[in-house]
Order: sequence, then C-alpha cells, then structure tokens
Amino acid sequence: MLRYTHESMPKCRARLSLIGFLCVFIGNSPAWSQVAVHYINVGQAAAALVEFDSGLIMIDAGGEATSDQPSGEVYRQHLIDYTNGVFAKHPAWNKTIEGLIISHPHIDHTMLIMDVLKNFTVHTLVDNGAECGSGMPDLKKARAWATQNHISYLAIRDASIHAAGYPVHLLENPGPDAPQVLLLSGGRGCLNPNNDSITVRIVTKEASILFAGDAESEDTGASKCPVSLAKCVPEMSMLETRYGNTDLLKADLYLEAHHGSPNGFTPEFLSAVAPSISVISAGDPLRAGPEQFHGYEYGHPRDIAVNELIKDTTGTRTPPVAASVFSAANTATSKNVTPPKTVSIDKAVYCTCWDGDIKVAYAAGSHEPTVTTDSFRPPVKPQDLPKKKATTKSKP
Repeated sequence: MLRYTHESMPKCRARLSLIGFLCVFIGNSPAWSQVAVHYINVGQAAAALVEFDSGLIMIDAGGEATSDQPSGEVYRQHLIDYTNGVFAKHPAWNKTIEGLIISHPHIDHTMLIMDVLKNFTVHTLVDNGAECGSGMPDLKKARAWATQNHISYLAIRDASIHAAGYPVHLLENPGPDAPQVLLLSGGRGCLNPNNDSITVRIVTKEASILFAGDAESEDTGASKCPVSLAKCVPEMSMLETRYGNTDLLKADLYLEAHHGSPNGFTPEFLSAVAPSISVISAGDPLRAGPEQFHGYEYGHPRDIAVNELIKDTTGTRTPPVAASVFSAANTATSKNVTPPKTVSIDKAVYCTCWDGDIKVAYAAGSHEPTVTTDSFRPPVKPQDLPKKKATTKSKP
C-alpha cells in the first residue's frame, strides 16, 4: 500500500515511497514538479489551481457564500494571495492563467470569478453554457468581461462530448508529452444544476487527476429558470454508464464531488475512480454564520461519504489526521443539532476543512507525489459559532 507523509507548509515536503518515506527540509524553495494541484481553502466552496511546467489553469473560483461579509472576506483575499504566491515562482508567466474552467453556475463555484479576472490575465474561460443557478450573476459578468477583453470563451454542452471525452487545448507547446485536459461532461439542461457539472480529467506522464464538480447521485430540485429545464439522469450514473467500460474515470488524484455530500458519490463510481489520494473541499466545521450556507449547515463532509472514500482510496497518510465529519445536516428546520464528530483517518483522504490548503505535487517522471498542507483556517468569530447545543438524551 502506498503511504503519504506530510508536514505543514513550508517546513517539510514528504515524498511517497513504496518502502517508506523521506522528509526533506527545503525552507522556502519548493522543488520543481511536472504537475502540482493546489486545493485552496475558500471555505464551503471550491477553487483549485493545476500548475504545470508550461502554465497554470484554474478549476472553479468559488468562495463561501458569506465571502461578501466581513467574516468571509478572508477567503476572497486568500484566493488572490495564494494564486500570487504560485505566480511568484514563475515570473515569466506574467500572472497569466491559461484556462479558467467553471464546473457549474453555483455561487460556491463562481463567487470569486471576477476577483480572478481583475487580478490576473486569463486566456480562456470555459463553462457549461447554463443560464440559471445561484452563481449566474457572477458568471454573466465573467462572460461579458471575456467579450470586452477578447478572452476566448467556450460553452461546453454535453451533446458535444464524445465517447472518449472532449479535449480542450489550454496550454502552449502541445506535443506527445504535453498534459491532456479532457472534459467528460457538459451542460445538459438539468433541473438540478449540480448534475450539469463539467467533469474534468487531466493526464500527464506522472498522474491522472479528476474533478467532478458537484455531480450527484440523485436529481432532485425545482427551478425558477425561464429557460426550459428537465429532470436528468443523475450525473454519477451518467458518467458510470458513459465511461464504465473505459479507464477514463480512473484517477490517481480525485476531488470528491459536492464537498463530501451524502449525494456526491456512489460506491460504483468511487470503485471506478479508485484514487490513490482523495481530497474534499468543504468549510470550517464550526462556522455556522453569518447567515447560511456553511459546511456546518449542510453537514459537509458527511460520514457516509468519507467512509466510502476511505474504503476506495488506496494510499495512506502518516501521521493520521483527526478529522471532523458530520452524521447529519444542521439546517434551520433540523429538529436536532448534530455537531461534528472527530474520527482518526490514516487513509490518504484530505480536506480543506481539516488540512487548510493542500498541494499534491509530482516531480517530472515520478509517480510518487509530495503532499503538503498549511493548516490555513481563519478564526471563527464568537458570533459565528454554532448557537444551539446538542440535546442530551435522557437515559431510559
């Protein structure tokens, strides 16, 4: 079994080994890698950078739904600061993001898109062509910005996806060894926008990487969208049917769909992915305010989703992490308050809610990644902590 060992950034970079691990102290000078994936802690949301030796792409630019509130503003600034930190290692790139892919128009995937466009140069904007969703105001602004600033724009509808996926060429210097960016799904006009997520597969000589947006195992929900929408086959099932007889779902590195939600997986889907490393992007387990839409409210990550990830993730992590997981949501209508419970995880399952920012880097020609975390977790103000206490059941 492959074992991953990590320390906090930037003190230690640990290298996976089939026979053990080596921890090399490198100070502030990161080792060059062929591909590195940065899962940025933006609260109950998603944003990731994929760093190649030839350029950078971003997948989703979300922020916690309270990022426009004082206690959420820290995530907005953190995304910009973190991205600037990556660019600081590559001054020749002139702060250019080769491709910005938005999986679907929900606010936790689009909220910070204009911050990205205004602070960095983006060559290509990719989305699913949808016209409805909580994140559409931001996405419409981004589309207009792309037109005004002569940025290439691609609207990926599912009808354009081939049996072998849809390749997009975002990086310069294409060649036989160049990274491949393949889109496995696009917009289908679903009542549930999560099931319109663009699933992204990235392949280099070193690793295969999969992002499934907020794909779900069910298709529920109503829409006030003026555009005609329909009930869809849940995206998890659609992907299993479309690619189940191929290796296109198999990934060394996988971002769990829908923030570790109980409807963000199926056992069959995770069995097909069979990742060495799994990552969840979710919010602080003790942030319950201001307003709504936090990991605490949704109960993310959920224990059944985490347990399934543990089952199907092949790598391990040393030392184990003390992880907060939920057994239920804590919505305004919840009859009971369910605080997170702490479990020990020694499989290579990471979460921005436990680990802060997460970087998984593969050196050129190596299949043995380095995993680093920085424990970035903004303090939660007292007024934003959970207000209700769990009710203690009396003994019979």
